[in-house]
Amino acid sequence: IHLKILPGVSKSHIQEAMLLADRVSINLEAASASYMSEICSTKSYENDILQRQRYICRFMKEMRSEDGQPVLPAGQTTQMVVGAAGESDEDIFQRMAFEYDEINVKRTYYSAFSPQHGTPLEGSPPQPIWREKRLYQMDWLYRVYHFRPSEIRYAFDDRGFLPDSDPKMAIAREFLDLPLDPNIASYRQLLRVPGIGPKSARRIIA
Repeated sequence: IHLKILPGVSKSHIQEAMLLADRVSINLEAASASYMSEICSTKSYENDILQRQRYICRFMKEMRSEDGQPVLPAGQTTQMVVGAAGESDEDIFQRMAFEYDEINVKRTYYSAFSPQHGTPLEGSPPQPIWREKRLYQMDWLYRVYHFRPSEIRYAFDDRGFLPDSDPKMAIAREFLDLPLDPNIASYRQLLRVPGIGPKSARRIIA
C-alpha cells in the first residue's frame, strides 16, 4: 500500500498513515522554495513539505508496528515536476542528492511538465519526455552506481542541463582517457565503463 501525504498534514495523520502503509510519499514538485513559488504560492516549501519529510524520516527510526516490526518496509519516496518553473537539471540533481542523503528517501520520481488548459501555467512550454528519462539515468548513477557529485557534474552543459544522450557516456569521456583492462580493474573502475552495470561488474570481478 502506497499512501500519499499531503503538504502541511498533521503529525498524527502522518503517524497513522505510516502504520497502515508499506510506503508513503510527499511530493516535492519543485527543486527549491523559489521554484515552488513560481508554480504554487500557497505552499511553504520548508514547513509544508520538507518538515513533513523530516517527520517521516524520524518516525521511521522511532516507530514500530503492533508486532514489533519497523514501519514502512518500502520507505518514503518523492516526485518532482521537471521544467515547470524553468529550473535546470543540475538544480534538480542537487535537490535529489539532498533527499537521498539528508531525508533518506528510497526513490525520487520525475514527471516532465505538461501545461494544462485553464491553469496559470497553461502558456508555459511542455518539457520533452527524454528529459525525464535522462534524469532517471542520472539518478541511477548517483543512487545505485554511487558516482560522486564531482563526477556527475560533467554530464551537465554550461547552463546546467543534460543533453539527450547517456550521461554516463559524457562522464566516461572525461575520466576514461585510456583503455581499461578488465583483468586488473577494480569494481569501481568497471562501473565507470558505459554498458557495464553493477551485475556485470561483479561477474567480471568474480
